[in-house]
Amino acid sequence: MKFTEIVDNFPTQQDKKRIASPYVIDYRNLNDDQLSGAIIKTAPQYYNEENVRKTLTDLIFHPDRNIRILHQIILKTILLNKDDFMLPQQETDQAVIDYEQEIVKLSNEEIEYKSKEKNNNIDLFKFILEAAWERNDDISPDEKNLIEKLKNKLNITEKEYQILEAQLAYFPKKKNEIHLRDEIKKCRQELQSEGLLLSFRSNDKIDYDVIPEEIGKTLRVIWGIEIKYHGYFELVQYKSIRNKNFYHKTIEQAGVYLDKYANMEDLQETIVNHIRPSILLGGYSPRDGLDSSDLSKWCKELSLVSSGQKSELISRIVDYYDQIKDSPISDNLEDPRVKYYEYFCELASRNLTELRKQNVIKKDLECEHYFEQGTYYIFEQKLGHRPLQLTGTEHPDGILSYKDKLILWDNKSKETSVNLKDHIKQFDRYITSSSKPVATFLVIGPSFTEESVKEARMYQIKNDVQIALLTASDLINLANNFSKKNDEDPFPLANFIQSGLIDTNSTVY
Repeated sequence: MKFTEIVDNFPTQQDKKRIASPYVIDYRNLNDDQLSGAIIKTAPQYYNEENVRKTLTDLIFHPDRNIRILHQIILKTILLNKDDFMLPQQETDQAVIDYEQEIVKLSNEEIEYKSKEKNNNIDLFKFILEAAWERNDDISPDEKNLIEKLKNKLNITEKEYQILEAQLAYFPKKKNEIHLRDEIKKCRQELQSEGLLLSFRSNDKIDYDVIPEEIGKTLRVIWGIEIKYHGYFELVQYKSIRNKNFYHKTIEQAGVYLDKYANMEDLQETIVNHIRPSILLGGYSPRDGLDSSDLSKWCKELSLVSSGQKSELISRIVDYYDQIKDSPISDNLEDPRVKYYEYFCELASRNLTELRKQNVIKKDLECEHYFEQGTYYIFEQKLGHRPLQLTGTEHPDGILSYKDKLILWDNKSKETSVNLKDHIKQFDRYITSSSKPVATFLVIGPSFTEESVKEARMYQIKNDVQIALLTASDLINLANNFSKKNDEDPFPLANFIQSGLIDTNSTVY
């Protein structure tokens, strides 16, 4: 979200004043409208690179160690790797706790690097950390500055640094105690007071942490981030670079210590943690990396412009993978239809480019089938109705029991609006061959032509059966809203018994 889009949606007046405090003069004496206007007017100061650099330096050496630890976890590790740099505040809290628990868990495992040089560097860095912690059970700003410089010199990642501190029982806090939610909240408020983190309240009253797009860009420049973590892991899977020789050469050129016997997964993790994607693809000199023809071919496969300078091709590829969404869906989930539910509207409108990008489909033909599967998931898991088992080949995509009747439905996945007249004969066959009376025939698609509404009513007049038209986006909104009720009763299917376009705003449950 852009900075100005958030200003009128701060959760509380206190949040607004806290966020105004770094750059708005006399913010305490301004009314709400004046405060909003002043924040918008001073917006460029929030993402000015010099201001952000100074603020980050202050946070690194903050007198409260909790702030020193938490600010990077919240901003760099979590939010900058989320879609739109935002997350519900409760989820941010949990993500911080999960991350810290994972670091402590890793610190209890014996990690032995195959590279002798890497092990020596780790041992040296750990020795310096131990020495720094000996005095006063704390680290001074000067010691912290030295540690940061040594960390970079020895190619120690932030995660390795945290694991080593956890081995010394000083991460996240002394005795490996995990930060409390109140401590995370305090850091959140500190980041708001520093102008790096904003908050907003959504229409459904959920409070979000958000790094505005402009501040996110500045943070990424300062921290050298070109791509989100999950997107980079997708990028390194590409066939032209997914080989050990290419990885080894790139890692050696980067001056990163290399485990000669590392497997593919270890090599990829080393690259993601140490090497920017633009360097991976373009190399350190014009002769390194992929050549322009390979990059152009890659762009074509991604449906991107395939002409231009080598740097332009690389930029397009990196931007493409940076836009890949951070889907929490795993290939091992018991119900893979969750993914079809998440991309239900894209399946309905046959947005094949986006569906391929997000690894929802591999073949165009899968679009229709997954659209149907997503609909089954909605009725079963969100609306509380289990569709009937279908037999044979001549039948609609789904059937629901409704009292002593049936509700039939059919999915139409199209790049354009569905025109009911083009399918009415097919639907009529399903209706007339039904084993029970049809209460309504539901058509689910991306959108519908104006003529479709008239066609539905004409069919009702002639056959006394209603045809209801429901857009995929309306069905998703309906499913989301109903499932939030946590009601044990299923959704009242009577809402679908109407002719023409369904207005989900008037549904009753």
